[in-house]
Amino acid sequence: MNVTIGDQRLEDVEYIWEDMYNPARRGKVGWGMGIELPAVIDMVRLAADGVVTAGQLVKHLEALAENVRAEYAEDDDVTWGADCPAAGCKVCDAAREEFAAIAATTLMHRKRLQDPATYPYAGGKHTLHSSVCRETKERIGTIPGPEDPWNNVALNLRQFAHEGLLNSGWATHMVMLTPQDALQWIDDRTGPRGGSQYKLCKVCRPQVPQL
Repeated sequence: MNVTIGDQRLEDVEYIWEDMYNPARRGKVGWGMGIELPAVIDMVRLAADGVVTAGQLVKHLEALAENVRAEYAEDDDVTWGADCPAAGCKVCDAAREEFAAIAATTLMHRKRLQDPATYPYAGGKHTLHSSVCRETKERIGTIPGPEDPWNNVALNLRQFAHEGLLNSGWATHMVMLTPQDALQWIDDRTGPRGGSQYKLCKVCRPQVPQL
């Protein structure tokens, strides 16, 4: 986009929106949006040179942020993620219980991944894997450490509540299975006439458990 400040025009300024920022400032004008740093430096220089006042520059950037927000907001009746306050958001509060349940289930399966003797299988939507399959390890994931960015609960909850995002950092769609669980998984995907509605992973080629 082109940005005009005073009588100065900055050509082809790049910007981003719905980016990940510190949740402590969520709800403030411009949260979740960014403009390339060289362009920002040029804008500040215009203020330093007296082309515009600092106050005028602030108002201009605020208006710019609101224009971007209005351009990408699809439904004015639904709180846009970047407008979500740091606390007290009704959309986030309504999704909090479901979010916590998914996060707890994810942690359980990641712990089970560490016990392949008890849980030698992993089930996706239609594919059965072994617990040592590389796809299992990638899609189940590891337990994040205390400094891992995936531990940003506020950010993950906001994305889940406002965007329906099941980020792979905190959610998984695969489940770890005991042999008996795997038999039930197979049974649930077997048609009434015995037709298979599942497949075995072609990477790890797991052996189907026997009764």
